[in-house]
Amino acid sequence: MNAFGSFTSIDKMIDYLNENYGDQYEVRYSTPSEYIDALAKQNITWPTKYDDLFPYSDVDSRSDVKSDFWTGFYTSKADLKGYIRQASSFTHASNALFTERVLAQDSPNTEIKKNLEAKYVILDAMGIMQHHDAVTGTAKAHVS
Repeated sequence: MNAFGSFTSIDKMIDYLNENYGDQYEVRYSTPSEYIDALAKQNITWPTKYDDLFPYSDVDSRSDVKSDFWTGFYTSKADLKGYIRQASSFTHASNALFTERVLAQDSPNTEIKKNLEAKYVILDAMGIMQHHDAVTGTAKAHVS
């Protein structure tokens, strides 16, 4: 929301690191292709993962439970996933209608403001429901 402030802070950090650690590192802005090229120059052989990533084990070292696994990512909460798809469709449709109404400028500002507030409520709810722990069903019961 404040790009100028963010980049000013980053610039200060870059200057500090280059002044104090410039003999070891070069810190600068880069592009994704420059980053990939720099990685390629390192001549690193990256390991290939052949086994399955799931299920994920979430064993807390402070807990006596030694078999806490996250499974069912894609099959659990089928109704919730359906509601999210349907709500997402409604959200996109309402955004189109809202935009059309604003561009037509035939609505009083109070109606537009009320609709905008409702839009933010819907977008907030959609953001929460599409979070990786919500949509996959891995959230703890009290979070759900």
